[in-house]
Amino acid sequence: MDKCKGQFIECDGLMVAATFETDTPQEHPIYYPANVLIYVEQGTLRLNIDNDIHMVGEGEIALVRKYTYGTYFKTWEDTQNGFRDHVFVLEDSFIKEVIGTYSSPQGFMPCTVPMVKLPATVLLIGLMESIRTYVSGLAEVERPLIRLKTMEAIHAITSAQPDLLHVFNEFSDPARADLVPFVENNFTHNVSLEKFAEMSGRSLSTFNREFKKAFKSSPHKWIKQQRLELAKKLLLNSNRKASEVYLEVGFEDLGHFSRSFKSHFGLNPSEIKNLSIAL
Repeated sequence: MDKCKGQFIECDGLMVAATFETDTPQEHPIYYPANVLIYVEQGTLRLNIDNDIHMVGEGEIALVRKYTYGTYFKTWEDTQNGFRDHVFVLEDSFIKEVIGTYSSPQGFMPCTVPMVKLPATVLLIGLMESIRTYVSGLAEVERPLIRLKTMEAIHAITSAQPDLLHVFNEFSDPARADLVPFVENNFTHNVSLEKFAEMSGRSLSTFNREFKKAFKSSPHKWIKQQRLELAKKLLLNSNRKASEVYLEVGFEDLGHFSRSFKSHFGLNPSEIKNLSIAL
């Protein structure tokens, strides 16, 4: 197994579901502009959010709230060969399409904690098992399927914990992400700058202005450079080829990726790969 390997489903340029596997314990930051449902199939996931430690064990499910900033660390038992989890991203646009079919719960206080562990109900396990099946066979899906799965997810989550419906009603609230962690953790999304700005809770003009102030660069130049640097890192530190990483880092076309890589580093992706093997 590579140090960290992922399989993804995308829709409209956004990652909506994924399976992650790793055999090397590493700490990574998290900051996503959507609610994320996580199912740990093997190992233990430790999330550090505002210096509070949250553990999600094998066979457990958790909902991480939109714009939650922290770090996660994946571990496993000596008898296991690594960590594996499955995620389903509940994008606001899909929530908005289906939330009107649900009635607000009565007598419940709104949920405000950044992460909620959910009971592993038949509905939730069934949902995550179906996500795993789709991820293993598809790279891109159509909106109707994600809309259906989003509806299924909200039904399964709120059946287990009705007060969480308040979380999904937040789609209509104007929320602004902290720009620096948002950009640093989401630059691989293959979406337009307009969509990127929207995901951060800003107009395009405001996004461009604040980005240039924070990063001393234009969004297009900085994002492209970061994608290429990440691609180089993946090629040097894993067994994957350019054809296996260009989508992961945010490029939509292998030819464009290869040309950009050569222009930036002076070497083709395959030459970088051969260099790492020689070293």
